[in-house]
Amino acid sequence: MDPTSRPAATSSSLTSSLPAIRWDRRDALIALLVFVAGLVVNLHAIPTTEFHRDEARWIHRARFVPELLHPTSAYWSDRELMWGQPPLGSYLMGFGLLAQGRDTRTNAFYDFHFDETWNRLHGAMPDERDLLAARRTNAAVGAAIAACIYLVAAGILSRAAGLVAALMYIPHALAIYLGSLAGSDALLGLLVGLAALAAMLLAARPSWPRAVILGVIAGLGASTKLSPIFITIPLALLGVVLVAQAVISGRTDGSQRAALGWKLMATPAIAFTTFVASYPYLWPDPFGRTLSLLQFRQREMYNQGRIWPELDVTGPAHAIERIGWWLSVDNSVTGNAAEGIAGLLGLQVDLIGIDLLLAIGGAAVLAVLVWWRGIASPTALAALVLGAEVAIVVAGMRADFARYLMPILVAQAVCIGILAGAIVEAVADLIAQRSSRRAQSGPAIPELPPEPGAVE
Repeated sequence: MDPTSRPAATSSSLTSSLPAIRWDRRDALIALLVFVAGLVVNLHAIPTTEFHRDEARWIHRARFVPELLHPTSAYWSDRELMWGQPPLGSYLMGFGLLAQGRDTRTNAFYDFHFDETWNRLHGAMPDERDLLAARRTNAAVGAAIAACIYLVAAGILSRAAGLVAALMYIPHALAIYLGSLAGSDALLGLLVGLAALAAMLLAARPSWPRAVILGVIAGLGASTKLSPIFITIPLALLGVVLVAQAVISGRTDGSQRAALGWKLMATPAIAFTTFVASYPYLWPDPFGRTLSLLQFRQREMYNQGRIWPELDVTGPAHAIERIGWWLSVDNSVTGNAAEGIAGLLGLQVDLIGIDLLLAIGGAAVLAVLVWWRGIASPTALAALVLGAEVAIVVAGMRADFARYLMPILVAQAVCIGILAGAIVEAVADLIAQRSSRRAQSGPAIPELPPEPGAVE
């Protein structure tokens, strides 16, 4: 984390165009406290989270970890176990179990064609201790997302923005659910948040080590849920624009924008190399087998919509409609808070939250900040990473499962935090301006009474 000086008290973070990111040691402490708060909430939810059959498969794949010692063995051969999910979530389960004193020889492969009773009889249900250990692992990942959200919003604007962003994420029902379940959706959210942080650091001081870190995080994101590999495409296109601008202006030597551009252009190659390196299954045919993974995922989502017609998503417009329902009607921090207040007043009502509306307002503020600070700023890079991942989810969503919305939940929290931070900044600036005007006008001189005997 780069400690940088914050602007003077009379300078607004809203209008500042400084390339430095506004973090210092206090932000590290706050991020740690945010992590602890998120961890406590997630751990508290674990005993009451209903078992999901996907958890059995994730825990089964914990055995990917010891098999990494034999990357050319038949275990990594071309079969459904390799197609079903990229490997990083499986590695997470394996290392999480080992860290908590468990081993990676867990339950058998859970067969979705049969019910829970059949799978239990055939050893496919995970041991309760393995299930709890896997869930605790994910609880820590979910808490780390909250810390990332704080750092992104605080780095863009202010601590107030970061704190509000974290508070809009930690108590969210979807965040708690995915943070208390054994799976990989929380890991995807963490890697999206880390990619935004890495992009901000790269924009603040372009260097090849920072570019490699950004590319590696994107590659690990692809190794979790495939989609983050595609965020490197707009990053590379932005790099082309920055280099072209530098060439046209004749400022290629020593230009920070050109240096950033060249490094952004390298991120797709770094990300793809990382993705392939992380998955021995891909080694014999990296491009062909990556295409097979993408095609299998598309067929799987199509089949989900066919098997459960009520979950079928027909296109981006329908996806946006379903996202609006999930994050406003079904689950929202503002809606749940309003219902809680109504309950204290003796009222039992179902209220629609305004989280998404607040996020849209925050996205507008973020767009203005990008306009003011420039497309090569840390603000612009963070906005590009988060916005690209949201667009990828919307464009690719073909089945209406709430767990697919984790990246959108991360972006939503950041945008709400930025809106709140902008309001705090605007109010603080208004108060400072009024105080300054009073100080400049000076104190009023009281009128003295006439001296005794004086003629008025």
